[in-house]
Amino acid sequence: MKIGIARLWHEANSFTPSHIGLAHFLGREYGKGNEEAQVFRGTTVETGGAFGWAERSGAQLVFSRLAASAPGGPVEQSVLNTIIDEIATDPAFDEVDGIYLSMHGSCLGTDDPSPETTLVTRLRARFPDLPIVASFDMHCIPTPALAAALDGATIYRKYPHTDMRETAERALDLLAALILRGGGHGAVTLARCDLVLPSFNMRTDEAGPMTEIEALALALEGQAAAKGLPITVYPYASFAYADSPEANAGVMVTNLTPEDATAEAMTAETASRMVAEMRKRRAAFIPDLPTAEAFMATGSWADGRRWAILEPSDNPMSGGAGDTPGLLAAALKADLPEGSVFAFFDDPGAVAAARTAGKGAQIALCLGGRIDDRFGAPVPVEAVVERLTDGRFVNTGPMETGIAVNLGNTAVLRVGPLKILVTSGGYAPNDPEYFRLHGIDISKVPVLLAKAKNHFRASFGTQFDAFAQVETPGPAMAEATKLPFRHIPPERLDLTR
Repeated sequence: MKIGIARLWHEANSFTPSHIGLAHFLGREYGKGNEEAQVFRGTTVETGGAFGWAERSGAQLVFSRLAASAPGGPVEQSVLNTIIDEIATDPAFDEVDGIYLSMHGSCLGTDDPSPETTLVTRLRARFPDLPIVASFDMHCIPTPALAAALDGATIYRKYPHTDMRETAERALDLLAALILRGGGHGAVTLARCDLVLPSFNMRTDEAGPMTEIEALALALEGQAAAKGLPITVYPYASFAYADSPEANAGVMVTNLTPEDATAEAMTAETASRMVAEMRKRRAAFIPDLPTAEAFMATGSWADGRRWAILEPSDNPMSGGAGDTPGLLAAALKADLPEGSVFAFFDDPGAVAAARTAGKGAQIALCLGGRIDDRFGAPVPVEAVVERLTDGRFVNTGPMETGIAVNLGNTAVLRVGPLKILVTSGGYAPNDPEYFRLHGIDISKVPVLLAKAKNHFRASFGTQFDAFAQVETPGPAMAEATKLPFRHIPPERLDLTR
């Protein structure tokens, strides 16, 4: 088998003030062709999964453009047009037996509301008889046209997303089954809940509503397999902060034998059952977060427990810009223990000032509210420069293991008992190497304040005695109705109905 592979991976937040340009892709992932793809061998992202799958199956991989950016605002349309054109017209796909697309599923262009749909429908128009499958993030926004153009789809089953590699492998299994069958298409049924499920209570590494939903999906797959029916079931939560009119939780059910009436009937029944069960659990997804001010005033760490306090409203993995001041402002009013850490602010100007002043110097800065002061005014601090780095490390995982990260120049600033990490690029502090780079032993931090959410638990779930998520104004805040939505019907955000 000869398999064509391409990647367009970006999660857009419409409430983040800046757009994503080519530099954001170049800073994370922007390669083309088999030679440039080799850097992903052994990693735990989808491309790494494709290499492992090919080694086991004996398939030959043909790589087109591999483009991924960290979550953020919508992507500049000219950049998207280039990426989509490169993939959709790539002559390297002329001789392949099938195509696998690695996509996030909630990308937005500054003009195109669903670039993934544009890419897949263009490939389908070019290759009407070729099997095409795709993998997605759990927070994807699939459209009916996208589903109709695919022969198969897989979605991350775990949150934190530690199964990126496995999700690619499952998609390639679907593709291989279609190829080895010798022709014909699979079908993807898209069924939606008329709700968008918030991700705050969505972890699958503990008991909860999404854990139950994923278990049901696997059980329904097992029932189909027991009857000899090749059906896969993948629920997804969608992503409110994209503010796309298509944002809507649901399920994608792949049927590899749509010509079989029994399989088709079971596909429809499975999709309907999943939607009903997801709607039934909707209230369990409603977040109830204390404000940062209220939680920090409790001084919960006074009993000696080590705390990780997360600020999901500015989580970079939800499109946050590393810029909101709410948690820092509350932290500076609290009686924090010596050695506490705040991660992080994206502020190249502050880093430059620290580098100019030099290690050990005292400098006056304003942190937060640099990019966008809608979520709070900058916080003035008098800080001592403790450490300067080049911002480079390689993730040790378990999420995105082996991926090289470049934060740009960074600084560690001390303000009283608190160390504040300041970077020149927005990247969530979800990996142990993020802290080792800055000379911080996470096992000795009494209180960690981090712009992060559920992915943080993949590496640090056992590193602290207690966790809290706190609410602050920001582009991914829990009280989403305070954000200026323009496209999602308000009733879709109301989980109480």
